[in-house]
Amino acid sequence: MTNKARRGRPTNYTPEIGNVVYRLMSQGLSLTAAAGAMDIARATVHNWMKRYPEFLDSVERGQAARVYKLEADMLGANEAHIIHARRFALINAAPAEWRKSQGRSIT
Repeated sequence: MTNKARRGRPTNYTPEIGNVVYRLMSQGLSLTAAAGAMDIARATVHNWMKRYPEFLDSVERGQAARVYKLEADMLGANEAHIIHARRFALINAAPAEWRKSQGRSIT
């Protein structure tokens, strides 16, 4: 065994998994929920994000697509409970944009 040989269990990662995680997140799922839908541990997803730049890109694009989906759903909703639920999800999905600021305003 050489020093560069990887120890432990072989990865199940394939480039197609990036497409799957993007698709799931663009439907509104969080990264953790997408991992669950793929029957993959959250820690595995985070390891793949560190190890495979193309997977990290898919996740980042998926996060943006998720925020788009949540915002579009909220803007199209007429029921208060749906608006509040989407707003809550957006506060967690995009905290820099959706949490209340400390006296700052967007210009």
